[in-house]
Amino acid sequence: MGFRPGARSRHARLRHPASGSLHPVAALPSLGPLAPRTHRDRASGLRPCFTVLGLTLGLLPASAAVPEAWQTRAERTGYRETATYDETVEFCRRLERASPWVRVGSFGVSGQGRDLVFVILSKDRAFTPEKARAAGKPVVLIQNGIHAGEIEGKDASLALMRDIAITRERAALLDHATLLVVPILSADAHERRSRYNRINQNGPEEMGWRFNPVGLNLNRDYLKAETVEMRALLGNLFTRWWPHLLVDNHTTDGADYQYDLTYGFNHGPGTPAAVERWLTGAFEGRIVPRTAAMGHVTGPYVWFHEGDPRKGIDFSSAPPRFSTAYPPLHGRPAILVETHMLKPYGARVQATYDLMVALLEELSAHPKELIAAVADAEAEALARGREAVPARRRVALTSQLTDRSVPFTYRGVAAGQEWSDITGTSVPRYTSAPWDTMLPLYRALAPGLEITQPVGYLVPREWTVVAERLALHGVRFHRLRRAWSDTVEVQRILEWQAAPQSFEGHRPISVRRVALERRLRSFGPGDLWVPLDQRSALVAVHLLEAQAPDGLMYWNAFDTVFETKEYAEDYVMEPLARRMMAEDPELAKSFRARVAADSTFAKDPFARVDFFFRRSAWGDPEQNLHPAARALRSPPDEVLGKP
Repeated sequence: MGFRPGARSRHARLRHPASGSLHPVAALPSLGPLAPRTHRDRASGLRPCFTVLGLTLGLLPASAAVPEAWQTRAERTGYRETATYDETVEFCRRLERASPWVRVGSFGVSGQGRDLVFVILSKDRAFTPEKARAAGKPVVLIQNGIHAGEIEGKDASLALMRDIAITRERAALLDHATLLVVPILSADAHERRSRYNRINQNGPEEMGWRFNPVGLNLNRDYLKAETVEMRALLGNLFTRWWPHLLVDNHTTDGADYQYDLTYGFNHGPGTPAAVERWLTGAFEGRIVPRTAAMGHVTGPYVWFHEGDPRKGIDFSSAPPRFSTAYPPLHGRPAILVETHMLKPYGARVQATYDLMVALLEELSAHPKELIAAVADAEAEALARGREAVPARRRVALTSQLTDRSVPFTYRGVAAGQEWSDITGTSVPRYTSAPWDTMLPLYRALAPGLEITQPVGYLVPREWTVVAERLALHGVRFHRLRRAWSDTVEVQRILEWQAAPQSFEGHRPISVRRVALERRLRSFGPGDLWVPLDQRSALVAVHLLEAQAPDGLMYWNAFDTVFETKEYAEDYVMEPLARRMMAEDPELAKSFRARVAADSTFAKDPFARVDFFFRRSAWGDPEQNLHPAARALRSPPDEVLGKP
């Protein structure tokens, strides 16, 4: 998966964001020239029982007790194949017809016109958000196929839903949970099926495509929300049902190792404390060990420290374009599930199935813990928004790993390095021999960019993208009923840079420096008031702060504020500039220092003239100002309209 240029993310699959090439694995003790495994080697062994580096995994989810009519296509074909979109939808419809616990719905339509289907499983028949809330059980959203080639989550979910609702072998898993399952999120990409879609992946024989038909990656779209699939998911499913937990099923790319299942989640600064406690205590403390006890080699998502497996593993947090980072902004945990692409497809389906079973067993054993964690996280957001002391409203927009580490037993695969005249570098040659070693695990995070959260934001109505995005994300806002003026903080952008290459159809704007200026500003009827004493306050903060890593500024919604609308002719500005320098020695000093330090500026006559034009009475006072003003207090009741 791509990631923020210049940053490393466990979601990046060890790939460079622009080229997509694999990061080279640093040389390990050489084991001599080794023949690499071929795709044919990797495709073999798709059978109900198999061994991975000496670890015997049990029977796959389909057993002899499952009637053939209820076996998935993957099960019927020995995990060589996966169901088509139409077969998947029909399987879900059959579940609905056969069980009173199942209801199939649509949360939208894909770009090519396919229904985006989801399945509700509830013993209480809580088939609406209102009934689910009344039932008082945690709502779990399991999504599959956000990358449609990584599709074992779909086959595992079909089998699990059948085992709950039809054979009822797993019926008890529904005693303390309401389950929402999206079998295929990127439905159009799922139908771009080919044997050649994922070169690094061991089966199934045909699989879907990574990006949607217009070339966008859905797992980079949570906060900017511009794809039809993501807008449907957020607007019609997530912000209506408000699930307590999101589980996002994937397949890795990258290095070879013993793990058949790895996981990731956001933690540290920027993640609500109660959410982190549940993720580390319940998920990592009980669910992961339970999955391991079922016969799996489990561990945190493998991202090598400084690209070198001998230096350790990084376990960091992602920006809110990703599935693991977005729900915590609403006070909800999210889990990234990653099976290993080189393991046989059946093994990956089983690993996903077993983790979902272990998770639902945890909810059965501790049904109130997840609900309490979400309630505490929501309360934390409300309390911060109502805090009168600004210093207590500090929030982290980014985080960074520290140099602190803990010992970690890494379950790798021994490899040597062999020079290649094809690549012009050394290429890793993996063996089947285990490489078990102690490595440092870096997971302690410190705040990167911190800001003081304002009381709220005021946004002129003409910036229509703001209201549209806030509504889509379920963020509460008001329209001013009357004109109002007040002193606010405006974000003046002092230093910024556009990306040199397109990323997700954009040239993102990275804001490096911002000055907060207090100004008296006037707002009119229809302008937006966005209070931050609400559950989803962090969504608004990440959308409307100029330096936020996935904000509207970053994704080019406000590019016009950087454009020069008027300019001065040199013969008009030159004599005025002389007078300005004579009257303001500090301005003259600043200009001469800029000429001396910046050769590009020094050689650009227009830039030199513009330096003075911007500082003159004719300069545009709105240029380089972020449209969202940071409020120091809430508008009075008589000014506010209805939400």
